[in-house]
Amino acid sequence: MLEKEFEVKSKKIVTYRKENPGADKFYFSHANGFSGKVYNKLLSNISDSYEVITYDMRGHGNTTLKADPSKLKSWYTFKNDLIELIKIENKPVVLSGHSMGGTASLLVALSNPDLVSKLILVDPVMLPLRYILTYKFLQFTGLSHLVNPLAKNASIRRNGWSSKDDAFQYFSKKNLFKHIDEQIIRDYVEYCTYTDQNNELKLKCEPSWESACFKLTSHEVWFDLKRINIPLKIILTPNSVVCNKLSQKRIKKYNPQTEICFIKDTSHMLPLEKTTEVSREINNFL
Repeated sequence: MLEKEFEVKSKKIVTYRKENPGADKFYFSHANGFSGKVYNKLLSNISDSYEVITYDMRGHGNTTLKADPSKLKSWYTFKNDLIELIKIENKPVVLSGHSMGGTASLLVALSNPDLVSKLILVDPVMLPLRYILTYKFLQFTGLSHLVNPLAKNASIRRNGWSSKDDAFQYFSKKNLFKHIDEQIIRDYVEYCTYTDQNNELKLKCEPSWESACFKLTSHEVWFDLKRINIPLKIILTPNSVVCNKLSQKRIKKYNPQTEICFIKDTSHMLPLEKTTEVSREINNFL
């Protein structure tokens, strides 16, 4: 994919494009802690009728937009960055994304429906309102880690390896990558790490930033959902935690035309575990 930089206030958002001049645009946003190019295998299968574009979100990959964990208050930050990318297009685009990237895509559609022609979300973070209210109370009491250990775990994760092979061996043994093939794990190491001045391999997404992203809830996704009239498809793992049965029921109530499908034998990492099946569902909707 061709790398291109997009400048915003003297900083850059780095995009990666499978160019197809004149074709409709398909934008894909990655999950927290990842990078756009980690999804190469999935995106290579997207219909040739589209120009496929992915990018590194703020605080990730090669994008240099300021990422101060203490100032991250909402995923609206990622929504606004994505709007900066797509508003330059001369017609509405297809938005897709995984996890936090899917949620950011939905937030764009809710706030600026004129910019979006279709939405395809892969296990987006759309938590039930009752969970969100409980979580906010636990945040206030300092007990939020009881229901959301991801933020704490991210803040203390290992961040240093002697080589790419060392990092590959480490990540290959992690449960998160258990059902992901070797090349995608190597892509993760390649595109999500850099070599520092001490010749040590470090994560491009600082653990403190990843943790700050995990601390946020997604209550904003329920605003205006019943008002949008954009074709919407949601691709889920069968036992999704981030978009569970309560959320699915609410989505169908607010937006009855939403198409929801499931990819069996997957986890939250389904677009990296079952690239063929997920891309087929995306293409069917396109």
